[in-house]
Amino acid sequence: MNSRERRILRLLRDLDAPAQEQLLAFAEFLQARGKTQNSPGEIVEPSIVAPVAGESVVGAIKRLRQSYAMLEAKQLLGDTANLMSRHAVGGAPAEEVIAELEALFVRHYARYRESRSE
Repeated sequence: MNSRERRILRLLRDLDAPAQEQLLAFAEFLQARGKTQNSPGEIVEPSIVAPVAGESVVGAIKRLRQSYAMLEAKQLLGDTANLMSRHAVGGAPAEEVIAELEALFVRHYARYRESRSE
């Protein structure tokens, strides 16, 4: 284990369970950035995963990333982080934030389709 891995592990251990989940979701989000390579002009349809009862915001982000795997994670990062912060820090209800996340992914998918059909 190198020094960076030890540092990440130390940070992870210092967080409470919800914050650990957020950190893991963020890491998975960043990891997914490199997995969206497809041919120019090719339009990949989303594979919509249904939400589960009592879904958390982190769970919704994971579900939406899976559903819309063709989207560039870095383009979603800022808006997704803002919505997560509204929930985790600002206390916005999970249901409200999840609805906004779903709308965000739909908007980004529409832009993706437009860019592929030009």
